[in-house]
Amino acid sequence: MKAIQEWLGHTTFNVTANFYSHLDYQSKIDSAETIARILDGDKKENISKDAE
Repeated sequence: MKAIQEWLGHTTFNVTANFYSHLDYQSKIDSAETIARILDGDKKENISKDAE
């Protein structure tokens, strides 16, 4: 975020963070959902392997 502030010439970090943080937040949500799906799939896969 600091690099973006400098690239765009914003006077403060807060200006950049307030304007662009929503992009980062959605990325975190998307990542969390992906991780949850993967972990849920791994649990099911591990259970079926353990049963064999």
